[in-house]
Amino acid sequence: MSKTVTISDDLATLLEERRKEAGYSSLDAAAEALISHGLIASDPSDDHSDGHSLDELRALIDEAEASGPEVSWDAAAVKREVLRRYAERSR
Repeated sequence: MSKTVTISDDLATLLEERRKEAGYSSLDAAAEALISHGLIASDPSDDHSDGHSLDELRALIDEAEASGPEVSWDAAAVKREVLRRYAERSR
C-alpha cells in the first residue's frame, strides 16, 4: 500500500540532507527508513525498563544517588589497565 504525505519545505530540505548522508537512492527510500526508525524508537509498548518493576528502578536510582558524586573516567586509561592486567595473567 502506498500513501502520499505532504511535508514542509524545511523538512524536505532536512530529508534531502539525510538522504545524501546515508546514501539512499531516493527521497522515498530515505523517508521510509527514517519514519520506520522513528516509529520503532518511539514504540509506546517498549518502556525501556528491561523487565524491572517501577519499585526496582526507583531503588536502582536511589542506590546510584547514594553512591556519591560521579567519577570521571578516561577510556584510554581503562583500556591500558585492562591490557596490562591481561598481559600479567598471560605470563
